[in-house]
Amino acid sequence: MTTNALGFCEDRFKPMEPGRLCRGRERWIDAYPLKDPEDLFRVVISGAVFSDDSANDARRGLIFSGLVLHEVIHAVFPNGPLYAWAENAPPRLIPDEATGVEEYSVSQPGGPIRRWLCRWMMPCSTPTDIQKAIDCGADVFISLKADVEQPGPIAPPFTEESHEMPRLADEPDRPAPTLSEGLRQRLYLLTGFREGEQPTRRFQPGALPELLEYVEVAVLVHQDKHAPCLGMYSRDLIDPAGALKALCKGKGVLAVPFAIPPMLARWDRALWELRQEWDENTDGPFPVEPAPEGVHSWGRRHGRRRRKRTHGSGEE
Repeated sequence: MTTNALGFCEDRFKPMEPGRLCRGRERWIDAYPLKDPEDLFRVVISGAVFSDDSANDARRGLIFSGLVLHEVIHAVFPNGPLYAWAENAPPRLIPDEATGVEEYSVSQPGGPIRRWLCRWMMPCSTPTDIQKAIDCGADVFISLKADVEQPGPIAPPFTEESHEMPRLADEPDRPAPTLSEGLRQRLYLLTGFREGEQPTRRFQPGALPELLEYVEVAVLVHQDKHAPCLGMYSRDLIDPAGALKALCKGKGVLAVPFAIPPMLARWDRALWELRQEWDENTDGPFPVEPAPEGVHSWGRRHGRRRRKRTHGSGEE
């Protein structure tokens, strides 16, 4: 018997000291200096499937919770709309709803001499739109602030060497960008200096504070050990616990709070802490099987250390 679980954490995030990310699968692009560094709020959401509370056989990533990315994003931001942003996306997968499409060629050490990629944006008003954008290469979603004027171009003028991809005979005309040039430039600073080796570097943390002057939240698709997870960054506190627990209850998924981001934390420790607070009279039996005898888990190691400390102090 296996258990599907959704893990989430709320913490403070320092763009100049972003810390580790995703256990060797992903790292931050090195941050550039900020004049007035400030803390942001962050929510990280991932998932796992495992057979017992040792979580030794855990498969980690949001999809292993039994939920998918668009369900979780829509649960936290049900009122939309959101805008998807794709960088280094494959040209053959550009969605029909995309606007502001830009094609460009890149060359990287160890790769093809010339490779065509593209960036685009797409308004997303439904969960289906969100999933379509993800399937086509988007990994950033933003929610614009109400009554906030979109920013002007960054000074000095931002330039980039680009070569327009030859148009196909049946290629449709793409709509003009739905976001201002200034906001698109700030999104580019977040995503435009990527490195594709392992671990991959996909996002520039120093770009988040200025971007969040104009958007309520930036949702980034990170890489957990086996599958993607979500990081949500904002200036104001996001409290998604109620929405996530309601979503999990409706889907039969165990909601597990974490003290640190799930992609860095131990699932066996989080399960042990959740078990200590579990009320069987209200919630029924704890839904995770205990690990078999002889299988090490954080709870058993913690118990041995606690007994050793108690015995060493002379207490009964």
